[in-house]
Amino acid sequence: MQEKTLFSLGARLGLCASLTREGCRLADVGTDHAYLPVWLARMGRIRSAVAGDVREGPLHSARQNIERYGVQELVAARLSDGLDAVSPEEADDVVIAGMGGELIARIIARAPWLRSAEKRLILQPMTSAEDLRAFLSREGFAVLREEVVRGEGRLYSAMLVCFDPARAAENASDPLFLHRGLVRPDTPEAREFLLARAASLRKREGGLRCTGKTEEADALGKLCGLLEREAREGANCDDNCP
Repeated sequence: MQEKTLFSLGARLGLCASLTREGCRLADVGTDHAYLPVWLARMGRIRSAVAGDVREGPLHSARQNIERYGVQELVAARLSDGLDAVSPEEADDVVIAGMGGELIARIIARAPWLRSAEKRLILQPMTSAEDLRAFLSREGFAVLREEVVRGEGRLYSAMLVCFDPARAAENASDPLFLHRGLVRPDTPEAREFLLARAASLRKREGGLRCTGKTEEADALGKLCGLLEREAREGANCDDNCP
């Protein structure tokens, strides 16, 4: 079997794979079937990997895939609650994907060794992305990149993060950061993401008005307008640029 026909990661894991560094030691938290570390190992993209999961069921599937694709010397499946069973020396890049933003924040908080400029986090929250970004800024973690893809009928965003308090403060100074991170309207998927965020905030704005919180609603309405303008200007640029 040739490496290029190994299997398809899908849009969500493919995005995470694109944010990992060449030759890194990887920790994949909540690895499930270990598709991500197995694929990266077979492609020669990583030096080693720990595929961790808190449940034995997924780990059994992970071990089967590790053996099936012959990457036992590079990828180790390990029972681990978050990063509890992973040492700092085993991971340069840490992927935490496919779970809620609040859980991702708790996992990061329990691993103080991530507070190093040398480490990189690839985070893909399924929910509560605003809460995760707030946590990262508060704890000195900076978002370096954030991208959006479409797959399986929905939009997924993933962020590349490192410990950099000065840059984290810059992130937090952007009034739109909590709501759209570093997503810019340079692809159709990104513009759709921005409009979806604006629509969600519009609903929240309406709820505030119904409860008489006019000042808060006005502030949120301004942010919605900014998000909508970013998406609109990005689309106009595509239409007018050669």
